[in-house]
Amino acid sequence: MSPNKGMSMILKRFMMKVAGLPSCEQVNSFLALYMDDELAEEDRSAFERHLRRCKDCSAYFHQYRTTVELVQQEREYDIALPDELIEHTLEFLRSNATYAD
Repeated sequence: MSPNKGMSMILKRFMMKVAGLPSCEQVNSFLALYMDDELAEEDRSAFERHLRRCKDCSAYFHQYRTTVELVQQEREYDIALPDELIEHTLEFLRSNATYAD
């Protein structure tokens, strides 16, 4: 990671904390709960505010949601996704996942 990107991430985390928003790691940790509509209203609102301010999390969320929708369609219509697509997607999600401490 370049020094500029590292400083940018530190500044971003600081600004989110000052704004009272969850960190990127926290947002990532409850993506599934958000998708399943299982977050308390306060948490849901904070999640959505974070996505509006964080282009990285917003992009990741949209990719996550698209992936979930594709899997649901595959199940609903019995469409066989290519194994390469499944493996590539899983590899991408694993390599880009962040976990809350």
